[in-house]
Amino acid sequence: MNTPTFLALALLSVSVTGARAYNLDSIYNVLDKEIARADEYILRKEQHLASLQERVNRSLDDAARYDLTFQLYEAYSSFDDRKAKSALADCLHLSQKMGDTEREAVTLCFLAYQNSLSGYYSEAIHWLEEVREDELAGPALGYYYYACTHSYGELGRYSDDETLSQYYYGLSDRYRDRFFEVADTTSTFFQERRLLTLLNSRQADRAEERCQQWAAMTEPGSHDQAIMAYFRSECCRLRNDEAGRRYWLALSAIYDCQNAVTNQASLWTLADLTSKDGDLERSNRYIEYSWRCTTLFGGHTRSWQVSPVITTINNNYREKLSKNNRTLSVLLGAVSLLAVLLLASFLFLYKRNKLLAAARNELRRINGKLNHLNTQLNASNQQMMQVNAQLHDSNRVKDEYIGRFLDLCSRYIDKLDAYRLKVNRRLKANQLKELLRMTSSEELRETETRELFANFDAAFLRLYPNFVEEFNTLLRPEFHQQLGPDSQLTTDMRMAALIRLGIDDSARIAAFLHLTPNTIYNYRARLKSRAACTRDELEDKIREIGLQKEGK
Repeated sequence: MNTPTFLALALLSVSVTGARAYNLDSIYNVLDKEIARADEYILRKEQHLASLQERVNRSLDDAARYDLTFQLYEAYSSFDDRKAKSALADCLHLSQKMGDTEREAVTLCFLAYQNSLSGYYSEAIHWLEEVREDELAGPALGYYYYACTHSYGELGRYSDDETLSQYYYGLSDRYRDRFFEVADTTSTFFQERRLLTLLNSRQADRAEERCQQWAAMTEPGSHDQAIMAYFRSECCRLRNDEAGRRYWLALSAIYDCQNAVTNQASLWTLADLTSKDGDLERSNRYIEYSWRCTTLFGGHTRSWQVSPVITTINNNYREKLSKNNRTLSVLLGAVSLLAVLLLASFLFLYKRNKLLAAARNELRRINGKLNHLNTQLNASNQQMMQVNAQLHDSNRVKDEYIGRFLDLCSRYIDKLDAYRLKVNRRLKANQLKELLRMTSSEELRETETRELFANFDAAFLRLYPNFVEEFNTLLRPEFHQQLGPDSQLTTDMRMAALIRLGIDDSARIAAFLHLTPNTIYNYRARLKSRAACTRDELEDKIREIGLQKEGK
C-alpha cells in the first residue's frame, strides 16, 4: 500500500476505534481510487507470478521444485482458480515422483480445498477420498481436517435437500472439532474457522475480540487483514450496525484490490448494500469490478453469489430510468407548450419588419446546429456500416459451413439411395455372397472418410487461407509442417483446425478424426512439446489464428 493511502486508512481506523463515527464518504473515496488503480495491481501480481514461474522452470531438484510450485499455487489460489489447480497438479506429480507420501497427502488436501473453494464439490470429495487419514500426522492431518470441514460445509450450504444439508453440516462440524485439536493456532485457516464458529453461534463480541487479536498478528494491508476486515463487517451485521458493516466491507475491498485478490466477497456485498442505500452509480461501479474479478478467478461459487446482486442492481437501475422517463415526459409536455407559445411569438414578430433580421440570424444559428448534428449522424452511419461489414465477415463462416453441410447431406442421400438400389438388385438376383462381400468391405467407409476430410480441409483453408503459415509460427522450426497431396491437412493440422473452430474436447476430436481419445491425447501432448511458446499457451494461440485478419 502506498503511504498516502495507508495514512488515510490509519486515520479512519483511529476514528472508528475511538468514537465509532464512521466516515463512509472518505473510505468510499479511497476505495474508488484503488479500484481505478486495479489494472496496476493486477499487472504487478502477474509479474510476480511470472517471476515465480521462471524460478520453477529453472529448478532442477524435485524437492525444491515442489516447494516453489506450491508457492506458485498459494499465489494463484485467490487470483486464478484454473492455474492454481494446475500448479497443484504439478505438485502432485512431483510428490508421487519423489515417493514423498506426506507431500502427496498435503497436495491432495489442497486440491480438495481449492475445488470446494470454487464450487467443484464432486471433485473436492474425490480428492478427499484419495487421502488415507490413518497415515497422516502433524500439519498434514490439520490440512486434511480443514479441507473436510470446508468441503462438507460448502456442500451443506448449497444443497437444496434439507436432509442432505444437515448431514453435510454435521460432517463439517465433526471435522472442524478435529481440526481445532491439531491445528496451528496462528494459521489463517485456524483464525478463519474459529471466527466462523463464533459468528455462526452469534457471539459477535468474542468474534470482534479475536479479530483484533488476529489483526495484531498480521501485516497491515495484507490479504489476512482483508479477511479479518470482512469478519469485522459480519460482527457489525449481527449487531445491526449498518454503518460499521459498510466501513469494514470497504476496508476489506481496499485490501483485496491492492493485493489483486479476485476471489473476493467484500465488494459485491458492499455493492448490494449501496444499491439498497440508493447510491446506484457507486453500486454499479462496484459490481462491475466485482464481476470482472469473478470472471478472472473462474469457478462457480462467486458467480452464484454475484449474479443475484447484479440482477437486483439492474432492476434498481431500470426503476430509476422509469422514473426519469416519467419526468422527461412531463418536461416534454412543458417544452411542447413552450414551443407552441414560441411559435405564436414568431408569428407575431413576423409581422414586424424591425425584428425580421433578428429572426433570420436565429434561423442561421439553428441551421448551423442541424449541420453539426448531420455531421455526427453521418459519422454514426459510417460506424454502423463498419459494424455491418464485420457482421458480414463473421457470417461467412456460418454460410460456408451451412452450404457445405447441405451439399454433403444431399450427396449422402443420393449415395445411400444408390447403395440401396445396389443392395436391392443383389437381393433380387439372390447374390448373397456378393452382397456379404460388398457389406463386409470397409472401402466405402474409407472413401467417405477421405471425402469428408477433403471437404473439411477445403472449407477450412478457404476460410483461413493463411492457417498453415500461422500454425507453423507456433511451432519450433524443425517441426514445421506442409500440406499433403491435393492440399490436404496433416492430422496435427486437422486437430488444430478443430480446436480453432472451438472443438477442443478430445473425445469429439477423436470421433471426427476416427481415432481413439487416447491417441488424440498423445497427439495433443506431442504437439505441445513442439510448441515455440509455452505448452499452456499453444492451444490458446491456435484459437487466435486468423482473428487479426478477420477483425480488419
